[in-house]
Amino acid sequence: MGHAREVDAARRRFLRHGREAVAPGVVRPAVLASWERARGLDVGRLTPAVRALPEGPRAVAAQRVADRVHARDPDLDATVLVVDGDGTVLVRRDGDAALAEILDALRVVPGCAHGEHVVGTTAAAIALHEGVAAAVEGPEHLHPALGVLAGAAAPVDPGDLAVVVVRHAEDGAVRDLPLARALAREIADEDAAARRGRILAVHDALAAAAAEGASWVVATDGDDLVLGAGARRLPPADQQVLADLALAGLALESPDDPYHVDLPSGGCAEVAVREIRCEDRLVGCVVGGWPAVDEHSRREAEGRRRQGSHVAPTSRRDFAADVRGAGPAERAHAEARVRANRDLLTPSLRARQELAANLGQRRHQVLVGEAGVGKRTLAVEQFVRLHRDGTVTVVDTDASDDGARAAEPLERLVHRPPARPHLVVLRGLQGVTPLSARRLDEHLGLLLARSPNVVVVACLDTTSVDASRPYGLLLRHFHETVRVPALRHRADELADIALSVLRAIGGGRSLRLSHQVIRVLEGYAWPGNINELEDVLRYVVARKPVGVIQAPDLPALCFTSRPRLTMLETAQADAIIQALYEARGNRYQAAAMLGIARSSLYRKIDAFGISYIA
Repeated sequence: MGHAREVDAARRRFLRHGREAVAPGVVRPAVLASWERARGLDVGRLTPAVRALPEGPRAVAAQRVADRVHARDPDLDATVLVVDGDGTVLVRRDGDAALAEILDALRVVPGCAHGEHVVGTTAAAIALHEGVAAAVEGPEHLHPALGVLAGAAAPVDPGDLAVVVVRHAEDGAVRDLPLARALAREIADEDAAARRGRILAVHDALAAAAAEGASWVVATDGDDLVLGAGARRLPPADQQVLADLALAGLALESPDDPYHVDLPSGGCAEVAVREIRCEDRLVGCVVGGWPAVDEHSRREAEGRRRQGSHVAPTSRRDFAADVRGAGPAERAHAEARVRANRDLLTPSLRARQELAANLGQRRHQVLVGEAGVGKRTLAVEQFVRLHRDGTVTVVDTDASDDGARAAEPLERLVHRPPARPHLVVLRGLQGVTPLSARRLDEHLGLLLARSPNVVVVACLDTTSVDASRPYGLLLRHFHETVRVPALRHRADELADIALSVLRAIGGGRSLRLSHQVIRVLEGYAWPGNINELEDVLRYVVARKPVGVIQAPDLPALCFTSRPRLTMLETAQADAIIQALYEARGNRYQAAAMLGIARSSLYRKIDAFGISYIA
C-alpha cells in the first residue's frame, strides 16, 4: 500500500509539472514512458472512442479462445479482454459480476477504444508498444478513473492484438502475466491454423478449376494471389485483368454462368468466377478462363449492344493511324488534344500521377481538396507503393492552439532522423493558428535540413490556397501543389472506392454490391465525399450484415437527383459531345480521341445524361 501511495503522488505531480517532478525509481520506466506518451490527457472525464467491431479471422480466433477460458476455469474471478492496436475492445468475457459492473461504468466494453492517446496508460498499451507482456496496477494508470483496475497484458504475435486479464486493483495483476501469455499464444496458434486452412482452400479451388479444363486459373484470398501455370504464361496486362476479377469477386456479385471478357492483349476470354468458402466463411475467389470461341461474332454482338442502331466495325482498328500519317504540326496538335482531354476527363488519375512523381523525387507538396476526399489516404498509399520499407508519421496540426502537441512528432524526428524513406503527413493545415504555424515552421525547417530521407505532404481541406492565412508561413517548405478532385468527379473509381470501404468496415463478412447499387452510387453527388460514402455503407452494413447489397438497402438520400453540372462537369460533357460529333457517334473512336477507356466514356455519358449522337 505504501508503494501505491507513492505512485499515486508521483502521478499527480506528473500531471501538474511533467516528468521532471517524478523522483527516480518510484515509477517503473515502462509506465513512466507511457505517461510521457499520453501527456496532455484530459483527466476530467473518461471519453473512450466508439469504433466498429472487425470480424476478421483473427477476431474470430480471439472469440473462440476467450470463450474457452472460463469454461476451463470456472473459478477464475477475472475478466478477459482482447484489444486491437488502437485499444478497441474486441472481446470481453467476465468471471466476476461486481468487476463486470465496474467495467461497464468505465465503458470497457466491445466497440470502445481505450487507446493510450485516449485514456492514457493501460497494460494493453504498454504491451503493444513494448512488444512484451506487461502489468499495470491501480495508480499506475494515468487516468484516475482507471485506478480501481489492475491488468496483465500480453501481445499476440504479430503484435496487432493484445490479451488482457483484468482484476480489481486490490487483487493485483502480476500473477496473471503467465495466463495472459498463454492466451496470447493460443490465439496466435488458432489464427495460424485457420490461416493454413484458408490457404489450403484457395489452393484446392485452384486445382479444381484447372481440373475442370480452365486454361488460365487465378485465385486469391484478398491478400495473396496465386496464378496457375497457364495464367503465368499470359502477358502481364492480361494477368492483371484476371487478378482484378478475382479480387472483385470477393465483394461484387458475379454471374453464375461464364461471361465474356476482352483482354488488353487483343484476345477474348470466357471466364467463370467462383467463391471459395472454408467453414461457411467466404475466404477467397477463383477465376477460371479459357480462349473465347468465334471471337469475331462475339465482337460484332458487343458492338451492336454498345452502339445501338449504329454498328461500328468490329475488327480492331488503329485510331492513331491518322496521327502517325499527319505532318509534324498536325501530329503534335492531335497528341496535345488527347493529353488535354485525358487530364480533363480523369482528374483523379492526373492527381495520383503528379503525387507519385513528386514523392519519387522527394519533392514536398500540398494536397488541396474538399474535406473527406481521401488526401491523407492517397498520399500514404502512393508512398508505400514507392517505398515498401518506408515509414509514415501523421501529424494533426490543429490538435492544439499553441502547436505543442503537433510539433512533438517533428521534434522526435529532428533528434532521431530516419535512415529509411519517411513520409510526414500534416493534416488539417487550414486550422493552424499563428503561434502553431510558427512552431511548425521552426521544427519543419530543422527536420528538412537534417534529414534528406523525409518527404512532407500537407493536406488542406480547401478548394484553393490562400497564402494570407496562418498556414501561408509554411508554404515556403513545399515545392508543388496537387489538387485532389471531389468524389463526384471520380465516377470511374467510385465502385473500387466503395468496395475498399466495404472491406474495411465489413470485418471479413460476405458482403457484395450489386450492379444496381453501383449505378445508384455513381448517380449521387456525394457532397460529403468519402466520409459520407463511409457513413452510407456503415448504415447499410448495420442493417444487412451479410449477402448482396441491393438498391432498396441504401438510404433514401442516395436516390436524390444530382444537382446541376459543375463547371468541371460541364467542360467534360462538352468535350465528350464534341468528340462524339467528330466520330459521328462511334464511341470506340470517340474514346480514343479523348484518350480514355471505353468503359469510362460509357459511364460519363450515362452520368451526364448525354443523348445518342449519330
